[in-house]
Amino acid sequence: MNNLTHITVMLEEAVRALQVRPHQWYVDATVGSGGHTQRILESGGKVVGFDFDQETIDRAVNRFQIEMLHGDVILIRENFDALARVIKDLATAEKIDTAIGGILFDFGTSTQQLMAVNRGLSFEHEEAALDMRLDDRLGVRAADLLKLLSVKQLTQVFSDLGGEKYAHRIAQAIITLRKKDPSQLETVGSLLRVVEQSKPRKTSHLHPATKVFQALRIAVNDELDNISRALPQALETVAPGGRIVTIAFHEGEDRLVKQAFTAWEKAGLGKKVTKKPMRPTEQEIQRNPRNRSAKLRVFERKQS
Repeated sequence: MNNLTHITVMLEEAVRALQVRPHQWYVDATVGSGGHTQRILESGGKVVGFDFDQETIDRAVNRFQIEMLHGDVILIRENFDALARVIKDLATAEKIDTAIGGILFDFGTSTQQLMAVNRGLSFEHEEAALDMRLDDRLGVRAADLLKLLSVKQLTQVFSDLGGEKYAHRIAQAIITLRKKDPSQLETVGSLLRVVEQSKPRKTSHLHPATKVFQALRIAVNDELDNISRALPQALETVAPGGRIVTIAFHEGEDRLVKQAFTAWEKAGLGKKVTKKPMRPTEQEIQRNPRNRSAKLRVFERKQS
C-alpha cells in the first residue's frame, strides 16, 4: 500500500449504524475516496454524494461511473452546508424517488488531499505554497491569513481551532517575520521553521506544526461553521426513523455534534443512539494512526 492510499475510517461501524435498507437513498455528505459510499451500495442502498473538492469528485465519478449510469449514485460538487437545498432540488426533479434514509458525515481530510502538493497541507512538501483550500473557489489562502490577522486573532485561531499550547508565542513570531519580509510566509517550509523555532524541543509523537496546520486548514475552509449550518439541515432532511452518523476528528467538531444531538433529544426530536462516541479499534489504529482521534456518534430522528 503506498502512502497515497486512503483508508476509510470506521467503515463497518458507520455503515452499520445507518441501518441501510435496500433501494432507499442515503447521503454521503463527504464522499472523499468513496469507501463509505461503496459499502452503502453493497448493502443495497443508493447514494447522493457531496464533496466540494473538484479533484475528489473527479475520482469519485471515475470510481462510480457504472452506478451513476444505473441511477444508483448521484455526485454533487457542493459543500454539505447546501444539503437541504440540493436534496430538495433532486426530489423536485424526480432524480431521487425515496425519502433520505440516513446521512453520513466524515469530517476528516483524505490522504490524497493531505498529500497533494498544490494544497500545502503536508509537511513533506516544504516548497509548496501555503494554500490549504480544499475548494479552489474559496478566496482566502492560509498565507493570506498569516499576513492579515493580528497577534490576537492568530493566537485565537491556533488555540481554539488547534489546541496549540504555544499559540501566542507562534503568533508573535509570525508577526515579527512578516514585518521584516511578508514573502517569507508563502511556503510550507517557512511556516514549519517559524513553528519549530517557537516551541520547545519535540516532546510529543506529533509533528511540532500539526496543531497549527490543523487550525489554519479549519479556518481557511470555514469547517466548523459549515458543520453548524449542516447539522440542522440533516435533521430536517433525514426521514422519520432515519439516522445521522458523524465521524469527528477533533474536539471542535465533536463538540458541535454532541451539543446538537443533546439539544435535539431534549426537544423530543429523536434519540442519541450512542450515549458515548464509538472509537476505532486498535487494529484500525495500527493500520492508519491518523484515525486515532476519530469519534463516531449516531442520532435517530423520531418516527412521525
